[in-house]
Amino acid sequence: MPSTGRERAAAVRERAGVLRAWAGELGERAGALLVRRVRPWVRSRALVRRALYDSHNAAGFSSLYEHEKMLADSTRVDTYQAAIARHVGPDDVVLDLGTGTGVLAMLAARQGARRVYAIDHAPIVEVAEALARHNGIDTITFEQVNSRSYTPPEKVDVIVHEQIGDSLFDENMMVDNLLDLRRRALRPGGRILPARFELYVEPVALRSDRRVPFLWENRFHGLDFGIARHDEPPLARHRNPGHHYRWMLLDRSVAHFLTEPAPAVTFDLDTLPGSHHLPRVVEAARPVTRAGGLDGFCVYFRAIFDDEISLTTSPLAPPTSWGTRIFRTPHTPCDAGDELAWRVELTDLTNPGSWSVTSSATPGRRTAGRAAAVPTGATAR
Repeated sequence: MPSTGRERAAAVRERAGVLRAWAGELGERAGALLVRRVRPWVRSRALVRRALYDSHNAAGFSSLYEHEKMLADSTRVDTYQAAIARHVGPDDVVLDLGTGTGVLAMLAARQGARRVYAIDHAPIVEVAEALARHNGIDTITFEQVNSRSYTPPEKVDVIVHEQIGDSLFDENMMVDNLLDLRRRALRPGGRILPARFELYVEPVALRSDRRVPFLWENRFHGLDFGIARHDEPPLARHRNPGHHYRWMLLDRSVAHFLTEPAPAVTFDLDTLPGSHHLPRVVEAARPVTRAGGLDGFCVYFRAIFDDEISLTTSPLAPPTSWGTRIFRTPHTPCDAGDELAWRVELTDLTNPGSWSVTSSATPGRRTAGRAAAVPTGATAR
């Protein structure tokens, strides 16, 4: 399988050349046949991508260390425990999607659920089954299966899940999987935990000791790197696809928000008709409420279980096991009262590498820069 953007482009060109030859040789009737042959191939690309992601995801979450990090996240575990204690009652039937080590399934069983169906497409499910047996819990049915191929023996009252990626949408196609189960497995009036979400893309000032300047911003010991700002060879060849974004892990990199945070995207899985209803372009304009240097746009989320129970991955909240992504901009001083405007393009919801953020600041004709994550072989638009 081609592994680089250049190889993929060559493969596509090769296929196109073969198809054009077929059409030229076989004429109009062959052209119709060609369309019938190409259409399934085009449709299969999405299926192939999904299958590859499922395989990668299953392998990644078969590592005990990944689960150990999540179990060590007291914010995560305690919030789910509080929500399950409030919303799972005796005689409820529960479906745990992506059970992992089975912790959510066991918490639901301990709340008195009549039956818990716990599924995961990774082999880690056998660990969950052993842990439940060790804890004397016999009301959980475990199965290693992809949710899209699974139908529980009965309708369920509650679907509990932690299908949440670092940038909300980037873990195993969370929205589509849950909407599929809502339609096929959840009884009328049933509940998804959590169902309400907010995605934030916020302008931030970083701590000076955590900031990573662009190459061209560096000036020290009598050296000036300003020439690196220009897209000229050989410099352009060395800008990798993720040049404008990076991970901040759990290191308290953000000093403060520059504006009052407000969600860029909100949705409720209990009522959302489909993922195609989620916006792919979001624009915002807000006054700077706390002066500082704009260093980028931080992506985080809030998962809402009910009006009182929620968790957030805000960089100013207690740290969690989720990572935080920042789309960098050149350092730009902003004063209180300035207006920041930005546009977020969520090209492929499940692939944050395809997202981009463009921004500007006024007054003074200050350009607050551009932050973008672009795919291999492409340039920031």
